[in-house]
This record gives sequence, structure tokens and C-alpha cells, in this order.
Amino acid sequence: MIVKKFYGRTVEETIKKVRENLGEDATLLLVQKVKKKGLKGLFGATEIEVTAAKEISFEIQEKVIPPHREDVISELPALYKIKKILKEEEVNDEIISNVISSYIEAVGGNKLKLQELDMNIFESLIKGLIKTEKDQNPIGKFCAIFIGPPGVGKTTTILKLASYYALEENRDVAIVTTDIYRSGAIEQLKIYGRILNVPIEVAFNAREFERIIRKFESKDVVLIDSAGRSKRDVEYVELLRKFIYVIPAQKLKTYLVMSAVDNFKYIKEIYETYKVLYPTSVIVSKLDESVSLGNLINIPVYTKLPISYVTNGQNIPGDIEIARNDKLASLFVKKGVNSR
Repeated sequence: MIVKKFYGRTVEETIKKVRENLGEDATLLLVQKVKKKGLKGLFGATEIEVTAAKEISFEIQEKVIPPHREDVISELPALYKIKKILKEEEVNDEIISNVISSYIEAVGGNKLKLQELDMNIFESLIKGLIKTEKDQNPIGKFCAIFIGPPGVGKTTTILKLASYYALEENRDVAIVTTDIYRSGAIEQLKIYGRILNVPIEVAFNAREFERIIRKFESKDVVLIDSAGRSKRDVEYVELLRKFIYVIPAQKLKTYLVMSAVDNFKYIKEIYETYKVLYPTSVIVSKLDESVSLGNLINIPVYTKLPISYVTNGQNIPGDIEIARNDKLASLFVKKGVNSR
């Protein structure tokens, strides 16, 4: 039991303080007039003193065990809200369980602290899951190859980055494409190449590719487009491996481009296909087209790769951002809370 004294000018004012501090179920033990403390009390000034008490149940100090039982989660508002937000944003079930466990641990398993969701703790946990690359903008010369299935926006992403490096950083840029299967993609690259004054070369085979890479040795940035083929096209993945071997490892960045729109099962299949090429990081595309943001979490957790960039539109230049885990976590949490 907690016993406290409250003071005020009137009975009503003092009882209001009791209710605000101890709650509506507090018990009033004594109400009386007393002399004010301090110098004013010497001259007969009085105030109302209310002694009140409240019973404290030790049950609220119990820890939540086990954390993932549905009946436990449904009885604790903070856990219920976490699960609902993550489910609606299509976060993988295993990740949801881990977030709930981490949240329980963060509040010490105290049931009282699980009555209301602490948004700061929740956002901090999400931030910890969204791994981002520390050095997205290398200073020296480098080559970057963009791999991934068809339709994820590899060519558009390359043009966005080529625009940035050429126009914003005034770096000497070249583009190589190995996508000989889509004449439209080659023509798109050539049009923007003329606009940006960036040379474009097409490699029809590994020997051509090696010649072009040697030709562009003096360039600051060489961006390499690859064809979007079926995720099960093992032969093409092997051909990409031959292309990659031509580039010195210390100068190479391999970006696996994945779409925020795709479901988690497809995301896993894509990674299992392309992981043999040892991607160094991920680019999450089409953020603006996705109804959920779960892949901002699913992709880095499953692949264990950092996110380098996110794209959120078709504008060239523009509509691409360096991935920052604090910004993406804030975006995820705000969307999740606002959509409920």
C-alpha cells in the first residue's frame, strides 16, 4: 500500500491532485485543515491536507512468460500493437517474434511497462534491424555491377546514380551493359548517355566485357548493367560470374537490386540465386510503389547485407537516396502507426 499526503486551497482542488497522482481508486483516509508550512504559517494561514492510500498489486511486477503465446500478447497492449504493425507491414513472422522478445527484454519484462507502447524503444529496435552501408560513396575509382531479376529497376537505378556522379560530383563516369536481350534498355541508356555526356558500351560476351573494362580503366566510376533473367537461370548467373572475375576485387562493388513490392518468399529465392556472386550490398527499389514497408526489414535481416540506396520514383536524376537506418526506421514506424 502507498500512503501519501496532498495539499491545496480547497477540498476539491486537493482531491483532484489525489486522483491525478494515485488514480480514481485511491482511498481517502483523512481530510483536515492544517497550518501552512514556512513563514506564512506563523500568521495563521491554513490549507487543506488530504491523506490518501492506494493498494499496489505485485502482479504488475511479474515478467511475461512465455512471450509469444497469443493470449499473453493480446492481454498486453504494447505487444499487441507491435505485432499488429509488423504484420500489416508484412514483416516475416520469425522477425516479428524476435522484435517482441527484444521489446520485452528492453522493458525488463514488466507488465506495467507493457500496457502502453514506448515508441522510442520500438523505433530503436527497428533501426537496429535495418542494416545500412557505412560507405555508400567511395572516394577512389571503382566499378559497380548491378545484379537481380527482371523488373526491379536496375537500369533506371544505374541512370540515377550516373546522373548523380556526373552532375553533382563532377566525376568521370562510364556505363557498360551486358543486357543484350532488351534493345529498349540499350536505347534508354544511349539516350541518357548523350544527355549526360557519359559513354555507353555494350558487351556481348565475356571477351568483349574485358576489353571494355580495360578501355574504361581511367574512369572514376564505371556502372555495369546486367540482364534481368529468370531467378532460376543458373547459366546466366555463371556468365555474370565470369564478368565479375575480370574486375579487380578491390575496385568492385556488387549491388543486388531487390524490389520493395515483392513478397518475402520471392525475396528469399532471389537471394539464394544471386548469393553465389557475393553481393556486397542491396539496393531496395520501388519504395513508392509498395503498399507495405516490411522489406526494409526482411531484406537486410535475411540476406545479412546492408542497404546502400533506396529508390522511390522514376525521375532521372533524382528519386534515389542513400540509405540511413534512422531515417528508414522513422519512416517505417510512422507509416505503421498512421495506418492503424
